[in-house]
Amino acid sequence: MDYNYKKFFSIASVIFSLVSVSFAQQELHDAVDNGDVATAQKIVKKGAAEEIYCGKLNPNDAVKVYEKIFKAMPNESFENCPTQFAYGYGAKVCANAKAMDACSEVTKLLLKDGEAGNVNAIETLDGVMKAIIKNKAFAKPVKEQVDTTAWVACPKKGKDRAACIEQCKVQSDSLADEAHKALCDSKPEQFIETTITVSKPSPLFEMLRTEIAVGYWKAPMSVAEKFSKLTQTYAKALSIADTAVVNLAYVDRWAETYKAAGSALPGGQLFRFCASWQPQVDSMLAAKEIATRCPVFETFVDPRDQQKYKVKEINGLKWFVQNLNFAVEEGSLCYDREEENCKAYGRQYNHATALTVCPEGTHLATEDEWSSLEELAGGASSAAEKLRSNGSDDFAFTALFGGHTNKNGFSVTAGEGAYFWMEDAADEGRSYARSMFATDRDVSRIPVDNGYYMSVRCVMNWTANTMSATEQPAE
Repeated sequence: MDYNYKKFFSIASVIFSLVSVSFAQQELHDAVDNGDVATAQKIVKKGAAEEIYCGKLNPNDAVKVYEKIFKAMPNESFENCPTQFAYGYGAKVCANAKAMDACSEVTKLLLKDGEAGNVNAIETLDGVMKAIIKNKAFAKPVKEQVDTTAWVACPKKGKDRAACIEQCKVQSDSLADEAHKALCDSKPEQFIETTITVSKPSPLFEMLRTEIAVGYWKAPMSVAEKFSKLTQTYAKALSIADTAVVNLAYVDRWAETYKAAGSALPGGQLFRFCASWQPQVDSMLAAKEIATRCPVFETFVDPRDQQKYKVKEINGLKWFVQNLNFAVEEGSLCYDREEENCKAYGRQYNHATALTVCPEGTHLATEDEWSSLEELAGGASSAAEKLRSNGSDDFAFTALFGGHTNKNGFSVTAGEGAYFWMEDAADEGRSYARSMFATDRDVSRIPVDNGYYMSVRCVMNWTANTMSATEQPAE
C-alpha cells in the first residue's frame, strides 16, 4: 500500500469515526427529547455518547440512563444535568466521601428551590441531609492557613534578643499594651506578622446549619413549617442552638418578649407562625392575654376543578392571596413545565388567557386595584416589603417569586422575581404587569409582550363579595 493511499485511508477512518460519534450523539439527543428512555439507555451503555444530555428527562429517568456516569463523574454530571442529578441522585452522591464538591452543589440547588417554595426540593433535601450526616468525611473540620499578627517570644540570647527587647517596648507603647511592656525584660515578645493554621467547621455543615435555620423565614409561608421540621430533626447533628430553632417554643418566647415590651406583634411574623401552627398560636396568645389573633381568611372553591383559594379583604377588596392554578390546555403552563412548580407557585398564563381564566364571580386584578394595594402598603417605591412572601407580608398577600416564561418557552427568575398580569393593555401586542423582586422594596409597573406567561391574582367582583366565599381561620 503506497503512502498516499495509507494517508487517505487514515483520514477516511478518522472522518468516519467522527461522523459515527456525531450521529450517535444526535440519536441520544433525539431519544432524550422524545422521552425514549430505553433507546437512550442503549446508546449510553454502548459508550457512544460524547456528552451528558438530560434535556427534559425527569430525575428518575435520568438516573436510569446515566447512573454509572453520575457515579463516576459527579461534578461533570451536575454541571450538565443539575436538576436531574440533584433530585434523582443527590442522596447517593452525598453518601460518597470523595464527592463533597458535587454534594455541596446539590445542597445549594435544593436549598434555593426549597426556599422558593418547592415542596419536592425540601423533601429531597431531607434525604440528602441524612446522607450528609452519616458521611463522617463531610463532618471533618477544615484546616486553613491564615495570615495574622501575634506576639511571638524573642530569641533566648545574643544581640537579636537585645534588639527584640527594645522592639517589645516600642511596640507595647505603640499598642498601649502595658501588660506586655511590663514583661519585656523578663519574658520579651515582639508583635509580628505570621501565618497560623486554624481549624474551621466543615463548609458543608456550616452551610446547612445556616441555611435551614433561615429557610423558615425565606420560604413562602405555605412551606415554612417544613423547614422548621428539618431544623428540629438535624439541630443536634449540626449543632444548631435551641434558640435558633423556630417552633412553638420559639413563638412562645417571641410573644412574651413583645408583651413585656408593650409592643404590637409584627404582622408578617405572626402570619408566618399562624400558617405553621394554627390553632395553637391563637391559644398561646389567649393564654398570655394578648388581644392579637391570627388573620381569618375566606375560602373560595373554584367550581371548575374544586381547588380552594384563600381570600382576604384588603382595603375593601377581596383578593385571592394565592396564585391561580387552574389548568388551561392552551395558554397556560407550569414553570419549567414541571408540575411541582404549579403546586408551589400556581400556573402561568399568557395575557389572552389571563383575561378570562379567573373563575366566575372574580376577575383579573386591574391597574386601579393594584395601585390601591400599593398605596395601602406605603407606595410603589416600598410596597414590596409588605406584600412579598419573604418580607413583612403585613397584609398576608404573600407574593410568590414564581418567575415567568418568555414566548420562546424559557422559564426564568423563579425564586427571584414575581410577575402578575393586569387587565390593562399597554400598546399593540403588550399589556401591563406588576413585578417585584425578592431583594427589592419597590413594585414596578411594566409593559410585557402578551405571549409571555406570568402569574394571575384574581379579585372577587363587588357583587360576589358576600356570597362566593366562606370564612375560615388561617391554616
